[in-house]
Amino acid sequence: MPIKQGPAALLDDATPWNGLYEQAAEKQNDLVSEVRTAVEYGMHDPVDSVEMACTAAETAGATVQALSSPWSLYTPQDAATVASALFVQLRYSADALAELQRAVGRVVERGEAELVAPAGAGESTNLSDALESLRALSDTIYGLVARHASTTVRALHAAPGSAPVPADAHQTVAAVAALLAERREGTVTLNTGHEDGDYDPHDDDGFGCGCDVTILVDGEEYNFHRGDSEWSLTRASDGLETSSGSTVYDSWETMSTTLKTAHPQQLAGDILKVLAADQSARQGSVGSLRVVTTDRN
Repeated sequence: MPIKQGPAALLDDATPWNGLYEQAAEKQNDLVSEVRTAVEYGMHDPVDSVEMACTAAETAGATVQALSSPWSLYTPQDAATVASALFVQLRYSADALAELQRAVGRVVERGEAELVAPAGAGESTNLSDALESLRALSDTIYGLVARHASTTVRALHAAPGSAPVPADAHQTVAAVAALLAERREGTVTLNTGHEDGDYDPHDDDGFGCGCDVTILVDGEEYNFHRGDSEWSLTRASDGLETSSGSTVYDSWETMSTTLKTAHPQQLAGDILKVLAADQSARQGSVGSLRVVTTDRN
């Protein structure tokens, strides 16, 4: 099923390579906001310096972990935004190394550290050598960013991509249903909760469009849906009927992403893993899949 590609960040000829980072950082982001609040509050002593340096190190490590996920990027344009941010990070790292050199120089100027001549052959490196290394490393990083940032970011942003990124939660649900029908044995039903065109993504309160998907496998009925800004999969056998006749669940499977416009293959893969694990536990077999659309209106 064709799905419209979501809007990409703007990077035209008049926009510098770091524009993608700036656009992404301006979007609602609690982590970025916390750092910016700290900067606005002011940083004036060694505790601030150490805390920010450690925060930067932790953030760099977290970026490595985030990018290691199989679904860390959906499109080359996602990669362009990440590259833009990483090159900005490199440039700030060069700035920090240069500032570190100057800060140590101020300690020396106060007479609180001694700056001796650079170490000679066979001698251990000293403070002078360390300061020269900081300067040289800073210059090297500046040079790398100047040579590679713009061309790398622009090439990634311009690269064609064919990822079926949905435009809203309804397209996500419908695409997942279609993928499950293609990949799995059983019966898949796309349950529609609205007429075509009635769903307004801007009014989405975290519960999607009201549509869901039921999957019948080996006598167990699963339901894939969006609620509380998450994608979830429930088993009918886990449902508890209340005195009012409604069914509640105290256990469910949460999918690996909360994105309303997540890649359908990512969500379908999460669901298939749950079904495979359950099927293995039952040691059962299932029949062929078909998609059935029902209208609840």
